[in-house]
Amino acid sequence: MFMRSNRVVLAVWILGMGVSLLMGAPATAADPANQIQGPAQDVLGAQAPSPSPSVSDPVPNLETRLGAIEEWKAKIERLPSLSNKFNIGLNALQILYTHQNAHVAEGKSQDNISIRRSEFLMYGKINEYVPKWHALMEFQNNGLTANTPGCNAGTDCSSRAANPLGTNTTTNYFRESYVDFRPIIGIAPNLNVIRAGVFRMPWGIFTETTGGLRDIISTPFLNTVGVGGGSRNSTAGQVDFLQERDLFADVRGTLFNRLEYVGGVMNNNNVFSQNVGSNGPKVGYGRVRFLVTDISFISFTTLQGESNNTGTQNNGRGKGAFDRYGVDFRYASRYLPGFMMQGEYWQGHDGANQTNVGLPAQGSCGNPVQCGGNGAPGVERRTWYVYGKYYISSGPLEKFEPIVMYEQFDPNTSVGNDMYTRTIVGVNYYFENLPPKIQTKISVDYEFRHHSGNGPGTAIPNTDPFAQNIFLVQFQVRYQ
Repeated sequence: MFMRSNRVVLAVWILGMGVSLLMGAPATAADPANQIQGPAQDVLGAQAPSPSPSVSDPVPNLETRLGAIEEWKAKIERLPSLSNKFNIGLNALQILYTHQNAHVAEGKSQDNISIRRSEFLMYGKINEYVPKWHALMEFQNNGLTANTPGCNAGTDCSSRAANPLGTNTTTNYFRESYVDFRPIIGIAPNLNVIRAGVFRMPWGIFTETTGGLRDIISTPFLNTVGVGGGSRNSTAGQVDFLQERDLFADVRGTLFNRLEYVGGVMNNNNVFSQNVGSNGPKVGYGRVRFLVTDISFISFTTLQGESNNTGTQNNGRGKGAFDRYGVDFRYASRYLPGFMMQGEYWQGHDGANQTNVGLPAQGSCGNPVQCGGNGAPGVERRTWYVYGKYYISSGPLEKFEPIVMYEQFDPNTSVGNDMYTRTIVGVNYYFENLPPKIQTKISVDYEFRHHSGNGPGTAIPNTDPFAQNIFLVQFQVRYQ
């Protein structure tokens, strides 16, 4: 009897629990606030779980963090600011392999591996009046170069036995150092800056383009060409038609947002002016560049002055009148993005007594009938080039850039059989291409070279590198 009573009580208890659950669930769903009210006990007296801890207010934490940032900012502002005042970059690091078909001496090789350029750049801005300072160092073994000596009186000026070679100059690690000064901020860019120092000269395109942004590996003929010795008025020997750098001061600006101009004076001793002396005959120069579009232009340049053949680093100039006239252009297509063409044409005179560095020089023309006398224009030279390239921005050949270039140099327009010609076929591959700051690439060029001779009746030996083809591979890193 007792057992049966217990079973009835248990059944009633289970039925009550079920009814409670069914009635409690809707209440819970309808009134969620009941979940966070005071503790409640079930029929068995079990304690309900403690409510979840409340989330902290984010506003006080945000204010604390902002206060810490402001405090840190106030401390930083009291420190010397170097932002935009000092920057350092790698202008160009180039590793070059060449295979030259020209014959070489026994024991030497036609293959060569070298560090073409190793240039570190420092630059910055002081304020609006000094918007830029610039210093380029080349950590490369530049070697020593002999300047042109004078001719001892009463001796044969073409004889090395009777006249000593030029003294060697020191290596110049600072290839470029200049400062821009903006005299009147209110009229910039019409009169933008006065630039003074040593820098790439503002004429043409190639001469002003840093080696880290050039599209071909070799230096064009308009900068330097030729090898070997030569005598007065000869087409033999090295000729620096346009030096890349010099000690100078000029004024630069832009008119009507279309016309860029540069006008100044230079020492005319190349980058070595500080070594051989900066008191050589000065040369004035000027350039105007018309911006056809923001990516295409045409320019006209002239240099006018006098050159000296004693104590100079510029080969073949001679003593007398010195002039250069040039026109250049660049066309970048908007209809075919990636395609670009550019070219330059230059012509000018060197002095009456052209010499080569290391050969004795005499101060006046040896034969006035031929050259017109001391100070007269001696040799007229002419050079030009044109090239085109196409950067492939998509497809299986993405980042490749084929290029074709042709150029000529005539060291003496009044003498035949002395022409230099060259055709370059190459391709660049860019690992990163964000000019002018970043350009990391590998370049492969093959040059078809030809040199006619050093004048009528002369022949070029198979050791002349400008008469023999050459294969070049160059890897470059540029990061600023």
